[in-house]
Amino acid sequence: MGRPQRLQLPGACYYVLLEGNNRQDLFLSSQDRRQFLALLRSCKERHELKVYAYCLLPQKVHLLVETDRPNLAAAMQNLGSVYTKRFNAAHDVSGHLFAGRYKAWLLDKERFLAEATRAIHLQPSRSGLRDKPWRYPWSSCSAYVESEAGEPLIDSQPVLALFASGRLKQSVRYMQYLKDRLKSSSAVLLPVARGQVIGGEEFLARMRARAGRVEPARPSPEAERQVLAEVAKRHGLEPEELTGPGRRRRVAAARREAAYRLSKELRLGVAELGRLFHRTPSALCQALRTAEISTKKLNS
Repeated sequence: MGRPQRLQLPGACYYVLLEGNNRQDLFLSSQDRRQFLALLRSCKERHELKVYAYCLLPQKVHLLVETDRPNLAAAMQNLGSVYTKRFNAAHDVSGHLFAGRYKAWLLDKERFLAEATRAIHLQPSRSGLRDKPWRYPWSSCSAYVESEAGEPLIDSQPVLALFASGRLKQSVRYMQYLKDRLKSSSAVLLPVARGQVIGGEEFLARMRARAGRVEPARPSPEAERQVLAEVAKRHGLEPEELTGPGRRRRVAAARREAAYRLSKELRLGVAELGRLFHRTPSALCQALRTAEISTKKLNS
């Protein structure tokens, strides 16, 4: 049986789970965790996301994100691939870090937004890492229980507004919301329908109907410019040189890398890459194959 179709929609909210390959640790140091969060901030800006909650566990990452555009796959590909490269370089290892593709469930935001954040924030307690999960340093819980807004990465206000009107009351009541579940012996259960959504069958039917009317996401020009700028800087070039007519070996190598990243991270097709780099489809296909081989050699 094939895997369920990804439901990618503008304005959709997702509960995302990333897991270590063969149950390996995703973080070997605090610096790894800080690196992941820095990349999550960058991913949020590049792909125009809202981040409602996160929790970094040794072998798993729980995320609750909303996409302004139907681009969850591109965002998660970008986050996972860049973090893997930096993790492997930092620890002198190679190979896949994450177990296959990420898991994601489209969330019925109207019914389960607060409950999903609670499920994520209680993960340290359920995993035996902390009795008081609001003291776990690698989750977004502090953005909810502190009396003043602090972490700009987290979009906590839509959830906190469900509890009270003032920030102090919001944080107190959210803290009690967590404690109420901790006192219960039952785990946080989010209803999953057909392995695709957190919600009911009616919600799933509505989302499938919407997905059928949505065109594939076109990455924002800013996201493309950021990739080009990063690659150009790494090679000591200007971004304009990558999309210009130059054929020097150094420029050609940087152009291949940029095309490969845009293909993998932003899901640009050959036709789109051809218009961007002013190259024929056949030339770009060859460049992508060369970049793919080079990447595999670096990771082997």
